[in-house]
Amino acid sequence: MKVGILTSFYPEIHGGAEVSLAVLLDGLNKFGLDPVVFTPSRRRSNNNVRIVKIGRLGRTPKIVRLLGFPGLNSIFARSISKSLKEHRIDLLHVSDTYALRAAARAVSQSKIPIVLSFHNNLNVPNASYSIPFPLSSWLDSRDKGVLEATRKCSFTIATSNYIAQRLISAGLSPALVRPIYIGGAISLVGRPAPRSERTTMRILCVGTMQYHKGFQNMALAAKKLRNDGVPVDAVFVGVGPYLGKLRSLVSKLGLGGTVRLAGHVEWEELERLYDWCDIVVVPTITPEPFGRVAVEAMSRGRPVIGTNAGGLTEIIDDGVTGFLVSPGDSSAIAERILTFRNQPHLLDEMGERALEKCRVAFDQRTIAGQVLDVYRSLAPN
Repeated sequence: MKVGILTSFYPEIHGGAEVSLAVLLDGLNKFGLDPVVFTPSRRRSNNNVRIVKIGRLGRTPKIVRLLGFPGLNSIFARSISKSLKEHRIDLLHVSDTYALRAAARAVSQSKIPIVLSFHNNLNVPNASYSIPFPLSSWLDSRDKGVLEATRKCSFTIATSNYIAQRLISAGLSPALVRPIYIGGAISLVGRPAPRSERTTMRILCVGTMQYHKGFQNMALAAKKLRNDGVPVDAVFVGVGPYLGKLRSLVSKLGLGGTVRLAGHVEWEELERLYDWCDIVVVPTITPEPFGRVAVEAMSRGRPVIGTNAGGLTEIIDDGVTGFLVSPGDSSAIAERILTFRNQPHLLDEMGERALEKCRVAFDQRTIAGQVLDVYRSLAPN
């Protein structure tokens, strides 16, 4: 069986989907499968993955690719179709929805099955949340087009049970949708770094700096804790369109010595920060399709405080591996941080249980094996 994987960005890393794809490719390779990755990206791969550059989409702005701009589909589809024939691909796995309609068009005249990884919450219709009209109407119209293309796929892998249920509610057949935690595949599980005796709580937040990621609520929680005499040292990692406003908020709240905006960091530094912190907070306001940051934290033996919505509810076992709080509730975040400070034994106990859950639920080999089972069911040869 010769598998092709189509991605809009990899080997560029723009988020959890690309990180997860890298882990999946490594896992499939360990099963003896060597997929061909088709990508418009001009970035060079730093591993042994077979990369085939297609089309000219990589030279268009990222925002155009994210929007799945329809005008590019016909041109891009021809490039995909040509590459699939040249490499004699038996099955195409589309790793994101941005190029989905082009992929569906590319294989429409062939019998190649398509597997889709559905990572993106916004690509389910009517999920535009508080985005104002008429942009919300346009987004929903675009998303309905994505859903129609999804119906043409042979099988859809949802990144969580939450996304699977949304897809089924939107009309997809339950027999053709399966939740597999591709977004949480972890190849290495570390041991929790020893904690020094101190009173300051070290907090880490990681993600794209966007309003709906909720960093502002962690800042408000830090302000409340400091006002109550609880010393906090918080690091926010990430870049994005909300960074300027977040920087202004941190300054307005007088948190210059409490909250540090670290910007983009490489993986080695992020690992160090996971080991440095006591708790990782994922304060997302809107439901996460999955929530890879929570899994990364747990794989380093760190308990997680996250919001009680979307895929995070499948990762964090409330009161076992961390705590769940209501979205947008900065006071609840502060209260749970205070719980850890007053009961420091919970940091170690929940951290150990978080590690064990990673070994059981998010193991790279297990998840790669589940994906391989899907491939075999569609292209047994």
